[in-house]
Amino acid sequence: MNFAVKELKNSLSVTGVVNLHFFEFPSDFYTKSDSHPFYELVYLSGGSLTIKSDGFNGELTKGKMVIHKPNEMHSLSCESESAPTVIIIGFTCKENSLEQICDLPLTLSPDDVKKLAEIIKEGRNVFAPPYNIPVYNMKKKKKITFGAEQMLKNLLEYFLIGILRDFSGAKSEEIETPDKLSVNQIISYLSDNFIEKITLDELAFIFKTNRSTLCSEFKNFTGKTINEFLNLKKLEIAKHKILSTDKTFTEIAEELNFDSIHYFTRFFKKHTGLSPKEFRKIEK
Repeated sequence: MNFAVKELKNSLSVTGVVNLHFFEFPSDFYTKSDSHPFYELVYLSGGSLTIKSDGFNGELTKGKMVIHKPNEMHSLSCESESAPTVIIIGFTCKENSLEQICDLPLTLSPDDVKKLAEIIKEGRNVFAPPYNIPVYNMKKKKKITFGAEQMLKNLLEYFLIGILRDFSGAKSEEIETPDKLSVNQIISYLSDNFIEKITLDELAFIFKTNRSTLCSEFKNFTGKTINEFLNLKKLEIAKHKILSTDKTFTEIAEELNFDSIHYFTRFFKKHTGLSPKEFRKIEK
């Protein structure tokens, strides 16, 4: 029997990602009006922003998103009492189907926010830090998790196609019950990314909760704060590297993303009572 293969058409294809950031703007922050040859997605998970662009001028509030078109002049600012938590994703796309939703402040559904959280998580498997400050040339990691770049592309396409379907009224509104917070999933995420700088705001967004619930549930489950958990992970790896390799302490400090060898030494002595040099000499 001869089977006929049907070609699958791409309705929307993301061809590249320029940057992927999750950060809190300082009070009174503003950017100068600028343009660039790619789409820019701006989502507010907290606070508010004033946006000025060729296509939209107004306030963006918590839970809302706007997408700027390529080569569109735009700027943003926040009030002195506001410190908005923002996701910004710059990306390129072949088709112009996104044009119909550009410059419209869209309110994301719980399902949309869940998809956006997955994009942020996968982005950490592709890009090297910093994630929490704007950079013009975001570097890829030297060792990228298998399939991470394709997953990031697919997740972003999945998210955008869903937004377009909702906008065109192709699917009806659904009411979702919030997912139960899984501390095991948080532990797994922290274990994979403990070397990077992870903020409570980012974790709360990714796991669809708030800072207070996140911290209390984690402490109740593990007996440790998130910061204590991260410090123990770093200490565990630091001890292993000191004893099982001949790397210098400066190299180990850099690999564990400490700001300096001095900070690493203070951190290590605080938790062990020994300097890295003393620990290597005694334990080896």
